Amino acid sequence: MRKRNPFLSLSDIVYDILLQEIVSFRMAPGSRVNESTIAELLGVSRSPVKNALTRLMHNSYVVRQPGYRVAAFSEKEYTDIAELSELIEPYAAGRAAVAIKDTDLDVLYDIAGQLQHICVKSGNLQHRYIDVVDLEYQFHSRIVHLADHPLLEEFYEHIKYKLYRYRSYLNYDPPSGYFEVVGTEHLTICDILKMRDQGMAEAIMRRHLALARAEFKRKFPAENNQEFNKKGLFSPT
Repeated sequence: MRKRNPFLSLSDIVYDILLQEIVSFRMAPGSRVNESTIAELLGVSRSPVKNALTRLMHNSYVVRQPGYRVAAFSEKEYTDIAELSELIEPYAAGRAAVAIKDTDLDVLYDIAGQLQHICVKSGNLQHRYIDVVDLEYQFHSRIVHLADHPLLEEFYEHIKYKLYRYRSYLNYDPPSGYFEVVGTEHLTICDILKMRDQGMAEAIMRRHLALARAEFKRKFPAENNQEFNKKGLFSPT
């Protein structure tokens, strides 16, 4: 990361590393985050780790109880973020449909094709859920970028990792048939964008987000963070 961007501070680098670990569930909800261990693993002093953890706490990814732990899921937080996403992303898709170029559409089709290949043809999808999450992240972020609305893109930057933390869990422990839907939905969105119809693009994105939200909401009444761990999905240390 330092080679890619020599202007990044150590605390920024540590923040990005820990954020990716949290979003991808390599650091599970409720698991302890030890400053000394992280500093030793990354070969840095405790100061940039402390700064990164303070920032993660401010952004609600970790909590102090005392000592740092990865924040548990919150139904209210998910609902708030999902509602914002359902306002932003359909609007972005509509704008993108009007402005999209063939080369941009080709990139989206390529991402959607990779998703379909993983979701339809892969064997053990649980081991590839990170690939699915990463491709979904690329797909949705690119559509927001193609909307050509800097303020919209800036706002999306503030919520996208929180949003994908929840979507990551849905991909980690999906309902039956979920991956088959994911494998086709993104190609359908591309087909609609290809038509350059703003209203249809907004509608298909709104439906796409509503499907994911409905599946996730079904998990909340019966499950909480402790129950995730009891089921063996995560093993906090």
